[in-house]
Amino acid sequence: MKQVILSLIVITHCFTVASGQSSCLIYASPDKLDEANIEGIINPAKGNNGVGSSARQYFTTIKGSKEDLLIIQFEQTIDVAQFMVKVNRLAFPNYLLIHLRQLSKHQNIHLFKPKIGMDRQGILNFFLDQPEVLSASWNAPVQFRDSIPNDELYDTQWNMERIGAPKVWEVTTGGTSFHGHEIVVAVLDKGFDLTHPDLFANYWRNEAEIPNDGIDNDDNGYVDDVYGWNFRQNSPIFPVERHGTSVNGIIGAVGNNGIGTAGINWNIKMMPLAIEYVDEVIAAFDYVLEMRERYNQSNGAEGAFVVATNGSFGIDGAPCEEYPQWGSMYDPMGQAGVLSVAATANQDWDVDQVGDIPTSCESEFLITVTNTGQDDNRADGSAFGKETIDLGAPGESTSTTSLAAGYREDFSGTSSACPHVSGAIALLYSLPCALIDSMALTSPAAAAAMMRDAVLKNTAPIASLADETVTGGRLDVYEAMKYLHAYCIASESEIKEGNFKELYLGTKDLIRVRPNPTSDFLYIDYSSLDFRPLRIRVYNMLGQKMFSDRHVEPMPFEEQTIRLNVNDWPSGVYAVNLFDLSRKITFKFRKD
Repeated sequence: MKQVILSLIVITHCFTVASGQSSCLIYASPDKLDEANIEGIINPAKGNNGVGSSARQYFTTIKGSKEDLLIIQFEQTIDVAQFMVKVNRLAFPNYLLIHLRQLSKHQNIHLFKPKIGMDRQGILNFFLDQPEVLSASWNAPVQFRDSIPNDELYDTQWNMERIGAPKVWEVTTGGTSFHGHEIVVAVLDKGFDLTHPDLFANYWRNEAEIPNDGIDNDDNGYVDDVYGWNFRQNSPIFPVERHGTSVNGIIGAVGNNGIGTAGINWNIKMMPLAIEYVDEVIAAFDYVLEMRERYNQSNGAEGAFVVATNGSFGIDGAPCEEYPQWGSMYDPMGQAGVLSVAATANQDWDVDQVGDIPTSCESEFLITVTNTGQDDNRADGSAFGKETIDLGAPGESTSTTSLAAGYREDFSGTSSACPHVSGAIALLYSLPCALIDSMALTSPAAAAAMMRDAVLKNTAPIASLADETVTGGRLDVYEAMKYLHAYCIASESEIKEGNFKELYLGTKDLIRVRPNPTSDFLYIDYSSLDFRPLRIRVYNMLGQKMFSDRHVEPMPFEEQTIRLNVNDWPSGVYAVNLFDLSRKITFKFRKD
């Protein structure tokens, strides 16, 4: 063996094959592979130890696209240099293999440049057939999928990143359900700016009402309620108030439109309902109930598909028993499919002891929220309650819409925290799951309870909230989405057992192979850790590989199942193997 070294190019393991030609194991730094370096190590007329014009031709091909590079992962015990000697002997003269660099020493993954002398798939198949190789694939550019909106103030919206919204935006940005139902959040507040350019497109419109004709066209008791109702002045005209405008910006400022901020829902319909007193709150809730019941009963032909109400208001220190009529509204709205979200007091006290309306009210369809800061701790001056306050949500110095087509970066308090949760509920209803959508109309209370569980069972654990809230955590809409993904692909028995999220997304594993035995098709159900890809192979009992999928990548709301046609396979016993970093999981099945 002769070794020639110049700069960072090393040619080693040169050998002569039966045809009299030479093959070499070549290591190189790709930035050094230029004509000058080639001239320094090659004698074009005679060659060095058989490395001549063919090597020159090889080096000139290294400058091609990065997509012509091959990524190979080996078993941990494999010596890559010895592997290359073997491969270059087998493959010559179709192609030579050059080792560029090690990508991962922990996983024994390396980057190579083959001199292509056959089709790309042929080269890939050749390496996949080598017993030392765990996986091989061509290099490829990645697609950036962070779904970050281009709204000019988004960089100031720390709260969206904190609750995991960008990961959900890769799947949905809100607006409609699986079957196209327009999702509505009813916002009860003192007033709203309906003309704000970042909000106007996302306000709900009552299509059954003819504007300004003085007639109650939809016969719901409200004349010209085109956008909702002003219960403060019994009018379809709304007072313009900063507070409600800022609340709406968090729920549904138009996203990715190049201006201002982005709401949790880039697309949504917000139903404004102006209130100031308890009687108006009750009347507004009744309006919501009427519109949702109409929608349910008409299969969407009338009313509105209201999935949540937002209540960034209350009465400090008043127990729910003092206003039983108010508290009695949550259950019937929930039965119709509406979850209500309420902000607790901006007071540093324990609601369990002091009381609060509405966050001390008891209803399975009411979610109560306190305010957390950028450090994830409960913000100073925000109420808490181990038995009454369900969770925390960002509400300290958040950026949102304001008056006069403007914006603010100082919206704070539980009023800011509350719309994060109501907005999250609306976003979850827009996920691509037919089961959620069907339940919302056929079993609306069950759908609302499922959404409540998705939010409350999947909060991000925060140590300081453990003794201050029911869940001990802060809103995490991405974890809630994962819960609903697993729910939507789980069997009825798995849903009943309640462990479907852990079963499908808790770890890399094989769940089942079915049917067993089989004669035609085999279905392999698998679990994944947080939608990460995995590798599955099937072998016969002689160790021969019958099937290999090296990049099984689960997608949100698609079944985690591989379907194999084994009709032509010989009868016998086979092993399905899932390869993880630290273990190999095997299920056996019989083919009849």
